[in-house]
Amino acid sequence: MVVTGCFDPLRGKFSGEKARVFENLEDVFRLPALIFAIDLPLGLPEKFSPGGRECDRLARKLLGPRRASIFTPPPREALSSISYQELRERGIKISRQSFNLLLRIREFQRIWKPALAEKVFETHPELLFKLLSGEDLPSKHRLEGMQKRLELLKKTGLLTDLETHWKNFPATLKKDLLDAYACLLVAKRIFKGEARVLPESPPKDLRGIPLAIWF
Repeated sequence: MVVTGCFDPLRGKFSGEKARVFENLEDVFRLPALIFAIDLPLGLPEKFSPGGRECDRLARKLLGPRRASIFTPPPREALSSISYQELRERGIKISRQSFNLLLRIREFQRIWKPALAEKVFETHPELLFKLLSGEDLPSKHRLEGMQKRLELLKKTGLLTDLETHWKNFPATLKKDLLDAYACLLVAKRIFKGEARVLPESPPKDLRGIPLAIWF
């Protein structure tokens, strides 16, 4: 899911927020946005390393009890694999959740070009929610956790259409809606030069994509 919006500095908030589900990333990147904050591993290590990239390890440390939400991403050598069993046999021990991201990661790697470097950034919604709350949150898979994240987004005072989308979207998509709104806020933070990045001086992979998470 993607939430887009135009930030009005005079009003100090977004307007015209649209929440949509896209089938592919190419359609997302055709949107007239200045910044894309994407909840997907973008910069990839060449080889598998337990625990993943430095940014993944730093993010887990920040999240504490919610650290399991940071999956070890597949390395570039995994992109040619066709099954989870094949990965395990090759010694690439990533989770099922991470394996399920392979299709979308392959798509991003296929369409990546240097022109995207200044506008496409990797993020993770849980880091933004932790920043907003200043404390550990219940799992977003529980009603209490969803409600707390919804309230955190409302309290920013930056969002105009959140409550309308929350009422109109089915329960099965509400967690995705919260995460997409978190990505929108990260995009604003990046644009304004307010975002944090893990690590502070991120390295780049062999394609020039930062091995980093912004929030």
